[in-house]
Amino acid sequence: MPTIPIYTRGEHYTAPRVSKNAPAPVRLKESYQNTLQSAGELGQTAVRLLPAKQEEKMENSGEIKTRQALLAAASNGVQALDKAAGQLQGANSPSAADWVMLRASALFGENRAKCRQIDETLAQEKNIVAEVASSALSANALDSYLNEQLPGYESRLIAAGISAKNAKQESGQVRRLAAQGCIKKAVSAQNYQMAQAVYQKFSGYFSLAEKENLTGLIGAAQAGGKAQTYWDKSLAETDGSAEARLKWAQAQTADKAVLENLSALGAQAKREEFSKQAQEYTRLASALSAEDARQRLALSSLSSVGAAVRAVYQFGAPAPHASADTFNRLYFGGTEKDNQRAFEKGEVSAQEFLVLSAARSFRQAGAQDKTGAFLCSGIDAWAQKKGLSSAIQNEIKRAVLCSSADPQERLNALKQIKTYLDL
Repeated sequence: MPTIPIYTRGEHYTAPRVSKNAPAPVRLKESYQNTLQSAGELGQTAVRLLPAKQEEKMENSGEIKTRQALLAAASNGVQALDKAAGQLQGANSPSAADWVMLRASALFGENRAKCRQIDETLAQEKNIVAEVASSALSANALDSYLNEQLPGYESRLIAAGISAKNAKQESGQVRRLAAQGCIKKAVSAQNYQMAQAVYQKFSGYFSLAEKENLTGLIGAAQAGGKAQTYWDKSLAETDGSAEARLKWAQAQTADKAVLENLSALGAQAKREEFSKQAQEYTRLASALSAEDARQRLALSSLSSVGAAVRAVYQFGAPAPHASADTFNRLYFGGTEKDNQRAFEKGEVSAQEFLVLSAARSFRQAGAQDKTGAFLCSGIDAWAQKKGLSSAIQNEIKRAVLCSSADPQERLNALKQIKTYLDL
């Protein structure tokens, strides 16, 4: 390297004078040549190094773009990755390693998705076969259909990687589901003989708990069907009342399950009778006059009821010993005897007796007058705020309950009463 001169501050420096005609000193000539040689070598080195750095920079930029392209293609699967791999710089490049890693992951994901799709398809086939088979009209038809369908189903399971043993178990599950569905549909159609035949043919596929449930279902359905048959016949053998029909039907069998079903049928019929009776009493209580009440009674099923007949013929007459407290108490809990006793003693009028009879019949039919109870509670609260006596409260409640069976009309009646008491 050339020597760098060092100058001391304050030192005077005088460049040497050389005549142009003087020969060049040997030292200076060699120094000049060394300088030129060094400069040349430095220039050559710069020429060699500068293109190499630019090339490396360009290669690194292209590699980054390739790796980014591979990452972007990874979410689109193996095919997209392979297409992006055409930009790889070389087999040993970082992007090539990226491609190998990403392709393995994408291939695993695609294979897993295919397996999941195959599993879903086979599960759908299982449900379809079981559902179609449950529509069979006989045990033999069910068995024949399954024998035709299940071998192919087992083959597809094995092709999907399921062992032959597990495929056979899956086939048994289809038989179990199909038989259960067939039994339930047969029971629903009251085809108890077929339900029993399917159960006997396929019972080997049921668990102990399933056997108990299915036998219980078939037995209960058979008992219910027999009970319904006896109940339907009882209508022609009796006067049609719930008590008479139940008594006749019960005399036809000693089967405990059938008798239990008959009791349920009798209770339902009795509730229906009470509901119809309540509606009859309500129509009588809403009559506009005694004549109107008598006409309504002639068209009702209550014409043979002595108390109702007496009430109709006394319709419109006031109660000699009217008691609002007695009426309100009987309305929400009075029995038939209680109501008749109050009517005979003159504590309630004929119309009020019919209202009480309607309320009692509705209760026996299983329908409590909850809106009436809420309304009476509201009357008590309002009357207490107004400072009204208990006697006035009872009078208001009786008047409202007797005004109509319709909740809205009762509210209107209460509003009318309030206008008098708010003056």
